[in-house]
Parts: sequence; structure tokens; C-alpha cells
Amino acid sequence: MKAAEKIGTRMQVGLIQEEKLFQAPAYQAEPFLSRMWSIRLRTGIRSPTEGYAMLKEYHYDHLIRWPRGERAAVFLTFDFQGGEDVKPDKNGFLNYEMWSQGEYGPHHAIYRLLRILKEEDIKATFLTCGAIAERFPEAVQAILDHGHVVEGHGYNHEIARYLPRDEEDQVMKKTIAMVHKRTGRRCYGWRSCTQSTNTIELLIENGFVFNTNCFHEELPFLWEKDGKLLVELPRQPFGDGTLFGHRHGEYGNPYHGLETWKAYFDELYSESSAERPKYIPFTMHPYIIGRPGRTLALRGIIHHIKRAGDLWFPTGIELAEW
Repeated sequence: MKAAEKIGTRMQVGLIQEEKLFQAPAYQAEPFLSRMWSIRLRTGIRSPTEGYAMLKEYHYDHLIRWPRGERAAVFLTFDFQGGEDVKPDKNGFLNYEMWSQGEYGPHHAIYRLLRILKEEDIKATFLTCGAIAERFPEAVQAILDHGHVVEGHGYNHEIARYLPRDEEDQVMKKTIAMVHKRTGRRCYGWRSCTQSTNTIELLIENGFVFNTNCFHEELPFLWEKDGKLLVELPRQPFGDGTLFGHRHGEYGNPYHGLETWKAYFDELYSESSAERPKYIPFTMHPYIIGRPGRTLALRGIIHHIKRAGDLWFPTGIELAEW
């Protein structure tokens, strides 16, 4: 069953079995989106048949539980792009050095990262530009062969906030088509380059299940418009681009980056419990974290996290469906 259809089914289960969901332990009840929808009705918010004229945001932090009562869900994402975001200067000249740094991702870094993730037995979500899927089908296939999930990240890493609504809509549709062509599955997750004021509504209209762009929350929540839902999987500003300066290769001691990630993880984990679990996302880019030496930070934080224990390592679609 398609992801969007699954969520629709779970919403209906939540309506029909409301009492059952409230009586069952949180980690044994029906899937989480069903529980959230039931709670929403109990609190007097409109039913899904009434519809809405505006985009709304709903939070259920006190209800979140992970599948086996884990203390935290660790969400590893990689924004898989090349040099698409490097555009020619006004004089028409391309900064080849900047473009070439980005191209290191699909040429080499992706394979180093896949090897490390395989050795650590961790699954991740690769938010992939449509142009990368088009130009590097073998890299996309390698991601699939290793059991990871490919989602959308624009087509040419467009700056979404600069796009007219119809152009952003076409970017989504074009990316959906290319990812489906390369993977046999349409993408249900999305991360924009600098989200626009139209992005959320367009994602809902285009049948996406989750978005992962916002920085203002610590736990997943729901967007809704006209009775249709979109899960938001927030992120934190501790990505490899911040720690290593994106294409400025002279920045970023991997040991310093690792210490930052450890401190970030440790504080959230110390605040967690089975009854109030945490959500701990990491945002990385193959062309940044996949450089020789910088992978020390990736492998180091994975080892550090594993030592803490009592964790869930879901992909984006697993999180959203739960």
C-alpha cells in the first residue's frame, strides 16, 4: 500500500477505534498518526470532513512514544547533491572550483559513506536532487542496494524562496518523476533548499507524507490543510555544512565537529525517557562529510550514540508513518 494511503487508513482507524487507542499502552496502540488524530478530535478541534481555509500546525509532544519504548529516535539524513547550486556569475562564468567540490559527492563520497553505514549497520535517508538521480543513476542504485531510502531535494537544488508558486510546483513534479524513474518508487519525503511560503501547501497538494525543513521545533508535528496531513520532521542547525564550512575546505576540524555533535546528542539524551522520548536528527551532505578525514566525525558520532543505547534509527518514511 502506498505511504499516503497507509496514513489515510490509519486516520480512519483512529476515528473508529478511538476508545481502544486510549485504553492501550502508547507503544502497543495503533500506529501513532491514528492516535494523534483521535486526540485531536477529543480536544474539540474540527473533524477532517470540515476542511480548513488556512494551513494549520498541530503538536502532540506529550503523546510521542517510539515503537519499543526507546528513549530517542536518531534520524540520519544526507542531502545528496552535486554542483547544481553553483550557478554562473552575472558575467556568465562558472566558479569551477566550487562546482567541482560539490561533484565530489556523487563521484566518490557517496560510496565511502555507504560503506561506513553498512559497517555500522545503520539505515539513512538520502534526500536527493532530481538532477543527481538523472546524471548518476549508479549512485542512486547503490543507495537502494544498501537498503537506504531516496527522497526529494529539489531538482537542481533550487532556492525555493525565490521561485514563483507554479515553478516550485513543477520542480516537485519533475523530481517525483525522476526519482520514480531511477528507483521504481515515488518520493514521499522532501527537503527544500531554503523553503518558501508556498512549500508546505504544495507538498500537501503533491501527495507528500513528510517534510524535513523547519528549525523551530524539537519533535515531529503535523501540518494540515483541508483535512490533508503532512508530517514535519524538524532539524537542528548542527549539520556538517555548519561545522565544516560547506565548500570552504580549509574549515572544520573533524574532532571539533565530533565534540559538537556529542554535546548536542548528550544533552537531548540526558533529557529523554521512555515516557518523554527525544527525536535527534542529523543533517549531512556527501560532498562535505564524505571527504577523507571528515568521516571520522560521522563514524565517531555513530559509535558514541550506540554506546548510549535504547535507540531507534528510523528512516524518514518510517518516522512519518509511525
